Parts: sequence; C-alpha cells; structure tokens
Amino acid sequence: MFIFSMPNKADIIDGIPVSLKDGIIYSFSQSGSGIPQIKLGTYKDKVATWINSEEQDKWLTTFRQSLTSKSRK
Repeated sequence: MFIFSMPNKADIIDGIPVSLKDGIIYSFSQSGSGIPQIKLGTYKDKVATWINSEEQDKWLTTFRQSLTSKSRK
C-alpha cells in the first residue's frame, strides 16, 4: 500500500497541487525524496501560463524508463 501525503503548503492551480514561489509554478516533491522541483510555468493575476521545458522532458523520459511491465498470471 502506498501512502502519499500532501506537503504542508500546496497551492492548487487548475486542479494541480503545486508549489508557488514569487509567481513561478514549481512541481512539489516531498522533503527527503531526492526529487528536484521542476519549473512548470508562471502565475500572475490568477492566470497560469504553463510551459514545456527540457527539464520536464528529461524527468518524463527517466520516469518512463523506470516503469516496469506487469505480467498477469
């Protein structure tokens, strides 16, 4: 069983829990997880502008490689 707890301070933008610092939207990671925060976009005047970055692509590639297929018995 996997238990996930939200960080103490999570902002919800477009239904996504994120960390918001000085108008910049970051992914959040639990402290001690070793996962770096990734810049996701900006937030100004209650409008989120999402960006795609090389950092996001690198994380997604690493995540996909870490997935393992599950066989049915």
